[in-house]
Amino acid sequence: MSVAALAMVYLVAVAVVALLADRWAGIYAAFVSVTALNYFFVPPRYTFDVAGPEYWWTLAVLLALSLGIGALISRLREGRVRAEEREHQGRQLHKLSEALAACDGAAAAALCAAEWLAQAVNQPCAVFLAGAVSGELQCLPSNPQAAFTLQPAHWAVDNRRPLGRGCPDWPDLPLWCCPFNRRAPTGCVQVLLGPRQVPDAETLEHWQALVRQIGLSVERESAAAAAREAQDAARSEATRNTLLASLSHDLRTPLAGIVGSASALREQGDAMAPAQRDKLLANLENEARDMSLMADNVLQMARLSQPRWDLKMQWESLEEILGAALSRMRRRWPQARIQLKVPAGLPPVQAEAGLLAQALANLVDNAVRHGGPGTAVTLQAGRSREGVFIAVRDDGPGLPPGDLSAFFERFRRGDGSRADSGAAGLGLAICRNIVEAHGGRIEARRCEPGAEFRIDLPVAEPAEAPHA
Repeated sequence: MSVAALAMVYLVAVAVVALLADRWAGIYAAFVSVTALNYFFVPPRYTFDVAGPEYWWTLAVLLALSLGIGALISRLREGRVRAEEREHQGRQLHKLSEALAACDGAAAAALCAAEWLAQAVNQPCAVFLAGAVSGELQCLPSNPQAAFTLQPAHWAVDNRRPLGRGCPDWPDLPLWCCPFNRRAPTGCVQVLLGPRQVPDAETLEHWQALVRQIGLSVERESAAAAAREAQDAARSEATRNTLLASLSHDLRTPLAGIVGSASALREQGDAMAPAQRDKLLANLENEARDMSLMADNVLQMARLSQPRWDLKMQWESLEEILGAALSRMRRRWPQARIQLKVPAGLPPVQAEAGLLAQALANLVDNAVRHGGPGTAVTLQAGRSREGVFIAVRDDGPGLPPGDLSAFFERFRRGDGSRADSGAAGLGLAICRNIVEAHGGRIEARRCEPGAEFRIDLPVAEPAEAPHA
């Protein structure tokens, strides 16, 4: 082989070494290749002398190409390593965001972040979170036994910059502490380091990106909780204001009837005929019962409008709940034709009996009140695919045209042949809230003749009592 061909062989060897080893190994291989080519193959052979400018040029080109190829391969390899590292860091940020997205609440997100970060950096970590009222930092550690300190956390939050190893501030501390952001941090992250562990600038930059992600998630959860509380408070306040405004209007009618009947009985009761006196007494009773139903609906709507309320669920017999609602409505409408159809063997339901009975009473009262004189009302129950159903049907004039779901909106009164019962149009709205709170659904249907309101409730087998 010629010297030029042998130079190509040495050049391939240098490229292989640069590809498999680091930069300095490639440089060493380049000088060794040039030296070996000169010693073994360039005349005079087996000496380091060079005979003629042609061979000097060959050796110089070989050295330059070897160094250039080695440097190029080394830069490509370092670029690949950096790209893989950035890809790994990007995956870490994505996994952290997914883990934090599954958390509910700022404290849960902070604790999840501390545990996740401890596994990622293989060091104990803690998230310090400022209280919403006091502003005092609360430590949420990945390991409760680790010695996290509060003073560096306060310093990082107050000065809005990181401290500890690798940082200009307090570099001798055996930890690294970084606030959520540089504007108005509501907390920080603290990482405990080993005795000789000093993270480099690139590692600290990645850790700061993780801390910013944690801060965004924690602050988002805090803002969402504050927004929910403000929304619940505004909704409750709006409900109370509407109820008060509606009561001030709707109470006037029954109160005027009660006052008028009572005044007539007091002033002219002795001169009245028995039939007229009985009519006034019946009017007093009816108006008082209207006010009682109105008060019950208002109280229940105020209760159901609270941001947090719990049902007192128990296993109840559906026949007893239907019987209680029917007895109440027969006292309310003694002349009405109300029929109950309940098959035997219905399963028990988990419910708050008083609330469910009030929902049924509202439906029956609505049917009797707006069905017209002589309307027959049927209260029926039975099995369904989802559990049990309860239907209140009448043979009155039916429902007016329009969207049937709109009848269950709060403070809406129907027009035409049919309207909602109770104060301020709360009767059907309360029915929907009660049914949905029990995990069921309610819907209105047009029938020939009349209308039907149907409730579907889920059922489950009650747990057996433990054996003694």
